[in-house]
Amino acid sequence: MNKSTLIKTLASEAGLTQASAERAVNSLLNIITLQLQVNNSVAIQGFGTFSARQAAARTGKHPVSGQLTHQPACVKAVFKPSPQLKDALNP
Repeated sequence: MNKSTLIKTLASEAGLTQASAERAVNSLLNIITLQLQVNNSVAIQGFGTFSARQAAARTGKHPVSGQLTHQPACVKAVFKPSPQLKDALNP
């Protein structure tokens, strides 16, 4: 499912117009992004937790040429599913 399909599904499930569903999805994604930028986590009960994690610099290897490359340190977005989501995926 991509973003446009998510918007259409939300609109039909919640009885919203497609424009208001798009605003809701975009607002939710913007809020999560802004919270991760300031190093806050976002926990959604029954779904999971989004957080930002610092990744250390490392040496990588180009898959075709085999040449070693330097990967700088960066911040990565991480998602940890809740036990309820895990149970729903693995009945």
